[in-house]
Amino acid sequence: MAQGFNQKSSIDYDETFYPVVRFESVRTIIALAAKHNLQLRQVDITTAFLNGELKEDIFMKQPKGFEIKGREHMVCKLKRSIYGLKQASRCWNQALDNHLKHMGLKPSTNDPCIYTMNSGGEFFILAVYVDDIIILVGKSTARIQQIIKEIAEKFDVKEMGKLHHFLGVIVIHLTNGEIWIGQPTYTKEMLKSFNIEQARPVATPVETGPKLIKTMEGEELFNQETYQSAVGCLLYLSTKTRPDIAYAVGNVLRFTEKPKMQH
Repeated sequence: MAQGFNQKSSIDYDETFYPVVRFESVRTIIALAAKHNLQLRQVDITTAFLNGELKEDIFMKQPKGFEIKGREHMVCKLKRSIYGLKQASRCWNQALDNHLKHMGLKPSTNDPCIYTMNSGGEFFILAVYVDDIIILVGKSTARIQQIIKEIAEKFDVKEMGKLHHFLGVIVIHLTNGEIWIGQPTYTKEMLKSFNIEQARPVATPVETGPKLIKTMEGEELFNQETYQSAVGCLLYLSTKTRPDIAYAVGNVLRFTEKPKMQH
């Protein structure tokens, strides 16, 4: 692994930005798959970053334990954007983007990590998140296998079968054709970290009593750090798999500056 913290901007690297698929896009794809009874498949690219082409000349010390006898004073010139380089993820993204476009896939104007293709009357969607990497949607198993085969011509591909786990989210395909997504592990850990595992479940996420109001001067404040941490955890949950609590989270989000016990 390279020591990217030693790199200097404009000398060892230029751009480092790398796009990843928005989870709203992933949710939309899963919804489409459930509505139209499409297949959801997942593949992973092994050692993805090693596929990126370097534009800069970068030198690296010989790794400990792998020094060449009699040449210990020499350094290695990198041919690939190995893990640890600041531009490694960008180089990998460019390599993957070029290959998918070469295959006939087009990136979406709304989300550059969503690629689409209309082939033989069938519509395919690919969602890319670094090397976690691609969700395939389509009815034809043979055509999906062909797409995987074409990706494998350039990269080392590991097939992971039907989509079951993506970005910390569990995906369950129900027998009636519906698809359930959730973050049970994350949710339980969150409850545990704030000592509310034994809290009583309720039917609605918003308290039906008095409305939340701004903290007045002299009122006792609740621990701000704990409050902000809890709201942040809930915000993450609401934007991924629990949009049903989005309104409630937005409500308590307004009081992160001066929270009190009511909030």
